[in-house]
Amino acid sequence: MNILTTRSYKGETDWCAIANLIDACETVDGPGEEVSASELKLVLDAPKLDKARDVQLWEDGNYRLFGLSLLDMPDSEDEIDACLWFYVHPNVRSQGLGENIVKWGEKRLGEVSKQRNLPATLRTYSREDETDEMRLLEKQGFKVDRYFLTMARSLAEPIPAPEFPANFALTHVSGEKDIQPWVEMFNQSFIDHWNHHDLTAEIVRYWMQEENYQPELDLIAVSGDRKFAAFCDCQIKPQKNSR
Repeated sequence: MNILTTRSYKGETDWCAIANLIDACETVDGPGEEVSASELKLVLDAPKLDKARDVQLWEDGNYRLFGLSLLDMPDSEDEIDACLWFYVHPNVRSQGLGENIVKWGEKRLGEVSKQRNLPATLRTYSREDETDEMRLLEKQGFKVDRYFLTMARSLAEPIPAPEFPANFALTHVSGEKDIQPWVEMFNQSFIDHWNHHDLTAEIVRYWMQEENYQPELDLIAVSGDRKFAAFCDCQIKPQKNSR
């Protein structure tokens, strides 16, 4: 059994080890809809994240990384709606690390809940085919709160040309001037959606720094006077297409 110790996130010096951990997990689990390594880097380096207390790494005596956890807590005045992101190396999944990570997340969220004097809910995500992880979460008291479906379309047949109502056209986000109207459209579109948290221009501007972001795939439908009506965030992730 590996004896693991914990420490906080140190930034760029941890990135090679984190990328290797994600690769090891995807080798066993297969690629899913989870964030890529470059996207996770943005999450970990986000300005509002308390890197010293809301991120934890688990290493052995040779400084090999076996576990990573992050507690994401969007700003709210009513309730702390936290999400626990975590990775456990396949070689140690039977040694209780997953349970320890969940307990760490619960403890940290309890501290923040007490500090802010707000009720708190802890959520996490798991794929249906990750049965061991599902059992782990159920054993720790988690219950299914929401299902999401991933759908695929074959490209063997051509995609029909889009048809838009009169006075509407398809274009894409074009720099700084489009960020605020895009944010307003997004928030109004999802205002009554489950687990919605308002985005800000600061957050969107930050995510546009992701290395695989392509503005020409950040699609919007606009009216003749360029009022934003709809959006579609399209992504081509090289690390998943290389498999």
